[in-house]
Amino acid sequence: MYPRPILNKRIIFSNPIYSNFDPYLVLPDRGPDLKSLPDLSSMQWPYSTRPNFTRRSTGKYFDLKLSQGQYNSFKKLLNEFQRVMIALNLQDQWFLSAGSLIGSMRNQDMIPWDDDADVCVHVRYRTVIQSALRNLSYEFGTASQDVRDKLFLNPLDERVDVNSDTIGSFRIPGCTWSWPFLDILYFQSTGSHMAKELASEPIYLDLTKIFPVTYRPFGGHWYPAPRSPIHVLQAYYKNHDCVSAYYSHALEHSIASESVECESLLNKHPFVARCPSPTASNRIDGLQFCDEYLVDGNGKPLHKIRTLLPPDEINSLKFTALNEKFVCY
Repeated sequence: MYPRPILNKRIIFSNPIYSNFDPYLVLPDRGPDLKSLPDLSSMQWPYSTRPNFTRRSTGKYFDLKLSQGQYNSFKKLLNEFQRVMIALNLQDQWFLSAGSLIGSMRNQDMIPWDDDADVCVHVRYRTVIQSALRNLSYEFGTASQDVRDKLFLNPLDERVDVNSDTIGSFRIPGCTWSWPFLDILYFQSTGSHMAKELASEPIYLDLTKIFPVTYRPFGGHWYPAPRSPIHVLQAYYKNHDCVSAYYSHALEHSIASESVECESLLNKHPFVARCPSPTASNRIDGLQFCDEYLVDGNGKPLHKIRTLLPPDEINSLKFTALNEKFVCY
């Protein structure tokens, strides 16, 4: 059994009564209500065929980065982390962050050319999370750094035959962790509603733009995310171009990077188009329904997912790509 954290310090910033019947709002002790939220598993998703990479080899620049096995390894790590947070009664205290939050907003999944997944939680919960992760089955491993933790799959033996569908992590020479891994980032409060993410260059966050967290789509699953994701992303990123990785997490060293307008990639990867939903929400928290279409380069939607966003973020062109061939229905 996992140790229970002290719950009288929860970050809420709203009347918790409303979370009892709203499937988009995250409850502390349970996962997403899959009977009430849109069924992501029944939708058409891109990349039915992925590159034939194995071990720590990945795509370059804006090419699709991960093989099916590497991608599924990230999904397994995220799902396990979510399971742990539910068991700790902390499901409503963590959220997709940094590049993973961009991916959710721009692609409803990992950024196609990313090789990392990021979540964030208050540092007051770090000890109890570390303890819970260390108590997982032998299938998983953990590593701690000064300001972050990593969850990975126990590394496969280098002598084992693998293929592009193999699920598992692989040793990185000179590191105590293996890749793929989940980066667990931490923030600390700096005032009644402000915080900073602990990093070499601190990121300052307005907690009222994060909590109460809401569910967002990410690769066929629902995970907690900030209630005003664009506002939060602007604390991390000063421009909204598409930037290829400047660091290989698979190899743990810097790599050459490029920056382009996201519109130049419309024929390479599908992007989200956000449209105001015709369904009235009548919410007291200021959020509104948004119909998010995942659109290919020809302007054809692969699917539509109804989400919750602030009205100004529904109409914002930040952290997406403008596809002039697509018109909101």
